[in-house]
Amino acid sequence: MSYAGNNEWPFPWLEGSETDTFIIKSMERMYIGSQIIVPSHNPVFFWDAQQFTGASFGAWRPMFSEQGLINAGYDLDTSGTIEQNEFDVVASGRQYAVLWNDNLADLPLGDANEGIDSPLRDFVSTNSTHWFVSMLNGADQNAPPCGPVNPLDPDSPVRCEIVPEMNTGERLQTIGDVKNRTFDPWTEGSMVLQVDLDQDGVFAGSRENTNAKTPQLAGGQAMVNFTWDWYTTYEASTYTVRMNFVDSNFFFTGNQTFTLSPTGAYVNVSVVGTTDFQLNSVPTLYRGMNTTLEAKLIDNANQAVPFQPVNWTWSANGSSGLAQTNQQGIFKIDLNISKSHDLGNFTMSFGFPGTSRLKSSAVSQDLWVVSRTFINIEASTSGERSSGDVWSVSAQVTDDNRTPSIRDLGQALDGQGANGGKVLLIFEGTDFENRQHRQIMSTLYPNAGSVYHEMLLDPQLLQDDPQSFLPDGFGPVNVILRFEENLPHEGCVALEEYMLDMQGAWDPCSSVPNNEHYRREMQYNVDGFYLKGRTTLDVDDQIVYTSEVNPVTGEVIEKPMTITGRLTDELGGNLSNRNIQVSYQMTGSAVEAPQCQQGTTDSDGYFSIDCPLNGVMAGQAQVTIRYVSDLNNDGYRYKDSTVIKNFAVFSNSTLIIEEVGPFLTDVDRYVFQGNGTSIPVLYLKEPFHVNALLQQSNGNTLGGRCLNIYLSPEINPRPIASAVTNDADGRIEWYSGDPEQNPSRRGVEPIGGSGLEGFRTLRVAYEPKLAVNGGCSQEANAVVNGSHMDMTVLVRSRVDIILQDTWSRAGGYQPDDWVNGTVQITRDRLDVPVSGEEVIFIREYWNGSAWVLENVEYVTTLDNGQASFAWQYTGTDVPGAEDGVTAVSGKWRIVVQFRDSPFFEESFLNNTPQIELGDPPLMEQTGGFFQLQYILPLTIALLLAALIGAVMYRNYQERRRIEILRGILTDSLMSLRASNEYIQAIFNCWKELVAFFRSKGAMKKVYETTREFEDAVNKMLGGITPPHELDAFLSLFEEARYSDHNIGAAQRDRAIQTLSAIVNSLTLALGEMQLSRIEVESDLYDNLTKAGEFVDSDGNVRQAGLEEEGADNFSL
Repeated sequence: MSYAGNNEWPFPWLEGSETDTFIIKSMERMYIGSQIIVPSHNPVFFWDAQQFTGASFGAWRPMFSEQGLINAGYDLDTSGTIEQNEFDVVASGRQYAVLWNDNLADLPLGDANEGIDSPLRDFVSTNSTHWFVSMLNGADQNAPPCGPVNPLDPDSPVRCEIVPEMNTGERLQTIGDVKNRTFDPWTEGSMVLQVDLDQDGVFAGSRENTNAKTPQLAGGQAMVNFTWDWYTTYEASTYTVRMNFVDSNFFFTGNQTFTLSPTGAYVNVSVVGTTDFQLNSVPTLYRGMNTTLEAKLIDNANQAVPFQPVNWTWSANGSSGLAQTNQQGIFKIDLNISKSHDLGNFTMSFGFPGTSRLKSSAVSQDLWVVSRTFINIEASTSGERSSGDVWSVSAQVTDDNRTPSIRDLGQALDGQGANGGKVLLIFEGTDFENRQHRQIMSTLYPNAGSVYHEMLLDPQLLQDDPQSFLPDGFGPVNVILRFEENLPHEGCVALEEYMLDMQGAWDPCSSVPNNEHYRREMQYNVDGFYLKGRTTLDVDDQIVYTSEVNPVTGEVIEKPMTITGRLTDELGGNLSNRNIQVSYQMTGSAVEAPQCQQGTTDSDGYFSIDCPLNGVMAGQAQVTIRYVSDLNNDGYRYKDSTVIKNFAVFSNSTLIIEEVGPFLTDVDRYVFQGNGTSIPVLYLKEPFHVNALLQQSNGNTLGGRCLNIYLSPEINPRPIASAVTNDADGRIEWYSGDPEQNPSRRGVEPIGGSGLEGFRTLRVAYEPKLAVNGGCSQEANAVVNGSHMDMTVLVRSRVDIILQDTWSRAGGYQPDDWVNGTVQITRDRLDVPVSGEEVIFIREYWNGSAWVLENVEYVTTLDNGQASFAWQYTGTDVPGAEDGVTAVSGKWRIVVQFRDSPFFEESFLNNTPQIELGDPPLMEQTGGFFQLQYILPLTIALLLAALIGAVMYRNYQERRRIEILRGILTDSLMSLRASNEYIQAIFNCWKELVAFFRSKGAMKKVYETTREFEDAVNKMLGGITPPHELDAFLSLFEEARYSDHNIGAAQRDRAIQTLSAIVNSLTLALGEMQLSRIEVESDLYDNLTKAGEFVDSDGNVRQAGLEEEGADNFSL
């Protein structure tokens, strides 16, 4: 088409216009020629418009292939043809059926005699086994006779087709060739066979489409074939089958009005299903009762067949009837069994005549009219049973064959024949894994209706038996009495052996309605029994510690109390995976102990349970270990078990010395200048205090515990004192000067062989397992391990500076006079000289306003503790000083300083004598004999002679008293050796000693202790005898007076030894000419007052108890 231009007619007279945009779909015309092949023993349906139905013309008529029926076995007389009577059976229920002889000329709707071909000729054929039916497409101009799909529906669509019929389970095949619009073979696309299973006209999904195939060239044609199986799950119906292109939207075949689709080739197939009956319940029929039989009619797809007639026949009396299925395909038949109805087996028959889509079916059901069997339990030993118990059961087996609804005594069954039967006694036990084990214990036959059985329960035999109903030996047991069916006596079906090993629903009889009167199951917790075994808790003994020390870090780690043991049953078998409960309480403690962890036994029955000991005081732990069967689901298998154990809970103790120092509260330390070491200081012969803390290793304080206090324990193993820790905080605050804490009130005492000052070890020790002489007693139940702490202390002495040779002169000094001075350094508490230490003499002069240092002189003390200096007095001159510097009025002084050292404390001389310039000498003023230089020496000589005489007289008196004392002790020594009255001899010696010392001012008062008297006597003896000897004698006296045990030869020998040592000391002290003393100082009494001394009304000092005549009325 060409366009001439705007000026060409008629365009100049037309207005412009345009259309809306539209889509043009380009499709390719294709042709499919296809056939469906189905078995020929089934008919095919065609439309016969001339068939009169009684009210109108036209019907779909079934056509059977005679050869197909013959090959399918319907030629019953093997005549080679299908007779009319044979065909009537095949075509039963099918209206207007036609039998075709497989000759195309004889097809229905044609007339071979008239030369009229059948309109079916081009569309159907057979090969004696299969039908070949042409499938139609939209391009076909020639088609089979057309008719409505449903002739009874005026609005039914019209289809021009031949419809084959098939049964479920059969297979169809389609063969087709594909051409394009030029009728050339086409192999460029994929084809698919489609079946409209849901009958919605849409072929969708893999369920309605087979696997795609591409046409293949064969014989000059593009051929493709498919197969399809009608599974039994498909319902009976008419399905559309189509061979089509995969991409059907791009192809077009034709648009004939009678076709189903514009593309592809199609055919409708009628599928015929099968039917069957399901008997919903098979009731047991009893005399004198009405019952209803209920069944269901279903098709091959297991779908209900509703509203269809069912014929039934009851063989007992020949009665029959017709029932109809409901919407669910269920039908019911009522039966009335009279009281006189025969017992026995009868048949109920059902029949379904079938429909055009469903085949007919028939079934028969055997039904027994029986009598009712009863098992009546008369007695059984139910409930808890133990090893060695006897279990028994007795029951009555009766047959009530007349009154099924009213139970009466009935008739007793007897024996094994027709009027008897057998009863199985079955035990069903449950093991640890909750599995059931069953065993037939006995087969019982009623004797006049009675059955009885008993057995001894032996867990060991049950455990050893491989077929045991209780393989563990213990557990719950259900008892089952099962009457086996002996028709017409109802009962359970025979029990197969394998059923006993099944879990769950093992007995088919249990699902039969109303089985409970001939199958009695006695549950273990009702009227059965459960075999319970004893359990044993073997708990290990152990020693418990609250803590331990990490070997790597040294850190104290709290550790729990671990309870271990094993749980077994009475057969010795371990009980695994059982919960064990453990609790404990500390004896004597009101504090609730921490909860123990949950514990479970392992596969061997052993358990290990930790109980925390946080904050627990050492002592006795009462531990309760429980196995509670109910908490372990063993309430019907094992008995409870409880064990109570007492464990000693030990703890390591920790002792800390918190403070050490002189006196009650002082704290002193000495710092060494060389390395800066600081060390606590105590002072010789002075009281001191010790503060310490005792606690468990877990931090809990330990109150009420006795601690021993040692000083130099490596030399003196005996404690100097003991103290008890405070209940509230576990501390001691011990002070040696407190008479309640330390009756001797001794402080830091000298120790033999190691000097006086120096380093000593202070030890505070907790020793619960030792009975320490002079210290703590042994604890009865020591649960806390002992501990101690050593602390090195420095024992120093304070010193006194004694002016031995004063340099003070009443008349002063003259220039160039020598000033001599001597001081003695002694220990202030012992008066023992200090040797080898430095004394500093500091020389100062007075400048009119202050003392000025002129010189310092260091002097080391001699063995007697003395240090001296000598200085030539210079008067007012200051040597080496600047001009004009003078000592005003010639005033000088010497300051004496004892230099501080590790073992001695620094000290200064108080009231230092001053040196002054004196007046000129007297001889320079007047002469004569009575000058100072003559009178002074003479005076000194006279005084010296008087002093010597006084000393000698005092020495004579002391020697006399010592000899009297030695005589008393010697007499007592002889009495001990000659007499057996040891106690009397010791008492007499003590009495004489008391009388002697009382006369010397040391009388024992009623309020004084023996040790206080000892201190006073030691002071009076002044070191003549060593203190330890007198102490030993007083210990013997105390033992003789206060102890409960006998005083025998051992004590006598000790007394003789002690008295001999004292006598020897006295003898040595007397010497040849003078009394020898060793100075021993005691500060128990600062000022000695004679015991009982008082001033009477006349002002005279007298002693209580001492008569004028000196009579001794003293008594113990």
